Amino acid sequence: MGVSAVEVGREKGSPALRGTLGWVWTVFGPFLGLILITVLFAYLTRHSGSFLTTYNWRTIAVQTVIVGTAALGMTVIMIAGGIDLSVGSAVALVTVAIALAVRDLGWPMPLAMAGGIVVGGLCGLWNGALITGLGVVPFIITLGGLKIFRGLAKWLSSSTAVYVPDEAQVWWFPSILATEPEPSWLLVAPGVWLLLILSVFLALALRHSLLGRYIYAIGSNESTARLCGINVPLVKLAVYVLAGLATGLAGVMQYVYLNATGDPVTADGLELQVIAAVVIGGGSLNGGEGTVVGTLIGCLIMSVLNNGCVHAGIPNASQDVIIGAIIVAAVTLDRFRRRRDL
Repeated sequence: MGVSAVEVGREKGSPALRGTLGWVWTVFGPFLGLILITVLFAYLTRHSGSFLTTYNWRTIAVQTVIVGTAALGMTVIMIAGGIDLSVGSAVALVTVAIALAVRDLGWPMPLAMAGGIVVGGLCGLWNGALITGLGVVPFIITLGGLKIFRGLAKWLSSSTAVYVPDEAQVWWFPSILATEPEPSWLLVAPGVWLLLILSVFLALALRHSLLGRYIYAIGSNESTARLCGINVPLVKLAVYVLAGLATGLAGVMQYVYLNATGDPVTADGLELQVIAAVVIGGGSLNGGEGTVVGTLIGCLIMSVLNNGCVHAGIPNASQDVIIGAIIVAAVTLDRFRRRRDL
């Protein structure tokens, strides 16, 4: 018995429809979660009214910069099917490297900050080279990087904070993460604008560049990507270097946040916050999925949770429980979505 053209069209259209619905859920699901959390804390702080003020939302935006910048790099890594557990240690190493370059080598602050970004890129190069060269899973390599980079930061700084003299700072340095931006027409801190600009460039690159298509292809099915002629090791190496540069920039922002101090123990556990933001934003631990918009929303959810809990008087221990529960829920939803699409 023949099959009608309508039935064939339905069979062909159903995967496309499921893919479209999955994309809509990936993008708008985290956004809906952000709205619900905002409404919840607005209700919990209704008597003080401190949560919904312009000043507080500028504070939230500033608090998102460091995690958000590092999360951009983690987004690319996780889309390619990888992971990076060394982010926090690399950020600490960058802050120490910048402070030592200014204090001991006499580098101008802008040059030292640019050098900090390069240090982050070298950390990414180390991870990527070992992953592709040795064929060891990223979890193990970056776990080793976590200890190596933190150890280097402590060794270079003699396990003490490295302070930079005030006269070595440039006049615009304190304004990078200022809650009240100067000039006022900026609305938010320059660091926030830098994060948004980088996000736009990354989103366009992932969507329209050849490298972006390769990254999604490798994360979706690495074996198929190899058969299609994609140089998988080279793409993976590029992914980790780009992510390392983003981590380096996050280290620069952490250095600014610490008021020109290199701290070998700073950013402890930052990698967990970054991974959580990507997962909450719709990224998959299995690779092949993730968006820049979703990651930014995930970072905002984390910042709103932390800020809202402070304003609502919720203890830090409860904050950790709430964030952990949200991560478990996000991963569970991703698992159910993947089973449904099979």
